[in-house]
Amino acid sequence: MTRNRVIGLVAAGVLAAGVMLLETVAGRRVSRRLARAVTRWARYQSGQLEGFRYHLAGRHPDPTAEGPLLADRVRSSLGPLEHRLDIPHLHVMAEGHDVLLHGDVASEDQVGTLVEATRRVPGVAEVRSHLHVGLLPGDTRPSAGHDHHDAPLPARRTP
Repeated sequence: MTRNRVIGLVAAGVLAAGVMLLETVAGRRVSRRLARAVTRWARYQSGQLEGFRYHLAGRHPDPTAEGPLLADRVRSSLGPLEHRLDIPHLHVMAEGHDVLLHGDVASEDQVGTLVEATRRVPGVAEVRSHLHVGLLPGDTRPSAGHDHHDAPLPARRTP
């Protein structure tokens, strides 16, 4: 047998094994998960390309935006900052070009950082901060959300 024939037979065998695997429940689960991952990656790349074209064309966000659109922009820009500072989500409201921030933060430095980041959003004329310094003992930081477990109830304890 020639080398190419052996390689062809091996490839056919691998393909047949792959088809048989896909016909099993576990194989279908793996293929669906792979298809979702590929779809998610393609959507992400599409958005990246759209953003690249937006910036390449020299476009900028409309500075005349106000109200709910402006509040959405502020929320989008504060999201990564909230995550980095490890604080609960803030409430953002916009009336015209004025933005109101409500929520709890850990320090005065965080208040200044959040207000300054809000001012940099295109369309914001004034920022009114109603941020409270000092998280209450019952408040949990977002990073502690999955690790925080209460003790099991007495009825659920195993003897």
